[in-house]
Amino acid sequence: MTNRMKWAALAAVLGALMAGEAHAIALNRCVKIVRNPQVNRETLVNTCPKCLVAKVERRRPGSATGTPNMRDFTLPPGASQPLPFRGPGKTRITSEAPCPQAQ
Repeated sequence: MTNRMKWAALAAVLGALMAGEAHAIALNRCVKIVRNPQVNRETLVNTCPKCLVAKVERRRPGSATGTPNMRDFTLPPGASQPLPFRGPGKTRITSEAPCPQAQ
């Protein structure tokens, strides 16, 4: 085998491992962001049978300070919550924790 073929095989294996690891992390979360491109909105969905508080971060392009908008949403079991953010930007869930009354 030539060195180019070895490097190509190594890159393919590492790419597959990294993609699989990122996918596995997302599967372990109870709260997910579902995007609806028809109305350009995002919705939080709680897929677990327990109440959770999700911390959501929203970053908008072109923001002068670069400070993200942080909000907390309480989601009962199996509930969904449309997010109030509109327009361009990137939304992500930073953490999820049990509801205070559930502890």
